[in-house]
Amino acid sequence: MQKKTAKIYVARSVSDVPLKTGYVSGRDEAVLQVGAALTDRRIAEDVLTDCRGENISARNRQYCELTGLYWIWKNAEEDYVGLAHYRRHFLLPEDWLERAVANGVDVILPVPLYVAPSIAENYRQRHDASDWDYLMEYFAARLPEEYEDALRIFAGNLYSPCNMLIARREVLGSLCQWLFPILEAVAGHGGERPDPYGNRYPGFISERLITLFFERHRGNYNIVYANKNFLT
Repeated sequence: MQKKTAKIYVARSVSDVPLKTGYVSGRDEAVLQVGAALTDRRIAEDVLTDCRGENISARNRQYCELTGLYWIWKNAEEDYVGLAHYRRHFLLPEDWLERAVANGVDVILPVPLYVAPSIAENYRQRHDASDWDYLMEYFAARLPEEYEDALRIFAGNLYSPCNMLIARREVLGSLCQWLFPILEAVAGHGGERPDPYGNRYPGFISERLITLFFERHRGNYNIVYANKNFLT
């Protein structure tokens, strides 16, 4: 059987704060400069950028690392592909790929984060509640067959944060084909925000949507979880 290939793309940008802690990249990691269409600066010579090929790099101020996810969806060719961050990396054994293949793993997600009083209300309390309300209106009107599941899952307390995952390329494609039209509608409704942090609401919403997607498809995919680090 042909050996499977893998690449975990590590999102970095020109605005990243330098790390105090040294980090040695894993054998399957590759840096991907996101938001590269918005600047002429490059973080390294010959760095891989999210403005090559089919991309939404110019939307990075709202979509943050999701411009990297979109690039991976449209351009990566490895059997297993993933997204991590310059200061958040999955904690994986050296032979993680071999284990994933041997055990038929479809996707690796970060260990879920507990939030209260619920996923939905936590978002509404921490961010602009009108964006969440529109998201649910979108499900009710455009994806009615998913609406009740969305209500049920978002009433829970656990979600996998940071828009991080590693998946078989076909699985990541299915996620993205579902995810990005929803985010496009949400961003089209909410528009640009003057506050840089608040303007990233599509990226914050996507963390919850990725959890929803894999919870709804739990019976179709072999899902496992891995810890992640946080470098300072």
